[in-house]
Amino acid sequence: MKRRLVIVGAAGLFAAAGMGSAAFAQAVDLTLIHPFPDSLVFTKSCKELVGKLNATGAVKVTVRGGNEAIPMFNQPNAVRDGIVDMSCIPTAFYAQAIPENDAIATSNMSPDEVRKNGGMALVDKLHGRYMKMKYVGWIDSGVGFYMFMSSPPKLKPDGLPDFTGVKLRDNPIYSAFFKALGASAHNLPATEVYSALEKNVVDAAAWTSIGLMQWKWDKFVKHRVGPEFFQTDMGVIMNLAKWTSLSAAAKAAVEKTVIEHENASRAARMKESADEQATLKKNGMTFHDLSAEGTKKWHQLSQDAAKERMLGRLKAANRPTADGEAIWKAYHK
Repeated sequence: MKRRLVIVGAAGLFAAAGMGSAAFAQAVDLTLIHPFPDSLVFTKSCKELVGKLNATGAVKVTVRGGNEAIPMFNQPNAVRDGIVDMSCIPTAFYAQAIPENDAIATSNMSPDEVRKNGGMALVDKLHGRYMKMKYVGWIDSGVGFYMFMSSPPKLKPDGLPDFTGVKLRDNPIYSAFFKALGASAHNLPATEVYSALEKNVVDAAAWTSIGLMQWKWDKFVKHRVGPEFFQTDMGVIMNLAKWTSLSAAAKAAVEKTVIEHENASRAARMKESADEQATLKKNGMTFHDLSAEGTKKWHQLSQDAAKERMLGRLKAANRPTADGEAIWKAYHK
């Protein structure tokens, strides 16, 4: 909490002083990488943030490209090693290095709430300790995931779907959850899913409630299984040495801008989510919503599977679980 108060104070001084781009003698050059294609909403949001950061005059962020420049699952290490300075990327992509990240993807809280209760400060501390990175913020939140299938789901007597035999495109975010439901997982980057669906290598994929149409996966998947689960976990990360090299005023400018984008992007993504789901339904997709009892079990299983994986990874790495438990509590109501 003390650390948070210092950060807010710095941002407050920045605002109170009325500093604009003229207040900085020279903008600090930074490079940024992103994991998804330019057409996807999360990339557009990341580039919107870049524009806002550059407008402060504190930094000049140059976008190096996406998955074609550095494969998406290699991008966190590229930031850690200083190959690039920044990324907008799901924290689940490097949860093997920081298992506590699973608490973010499974959260039912907002960025504002976890800033206030100290959860984000603890996540930031672990980023510095284990990945030599600064966790600057959590953008594009408020959007959950659905399971999208080419065929109607089968339901078990307990109200949960039976995914036995379902060929699921795997992803670090929800892998543990769907394996617990019997799905056969195929580890594929999002950029290869269209081809995999077309060739029937996979016949199901979980994705957020926005972006499916941008990927054009709706050409193959005609059934949505709900309710929503988890939450998008797009983090803004920066190489710790680069962050440390910034002046106090530049850090305050960056942090203030990211916080503003956290709130603006959350509101925008939630509206887009409602619009896209309405469009999918209008276009003929069938929505399969679980019963009240099935919904309760669905949420419980999704949380239990993710937390069990988090604790298992911590124990396998001989790391204490206290921070993980604290972060989990902070990120869940």
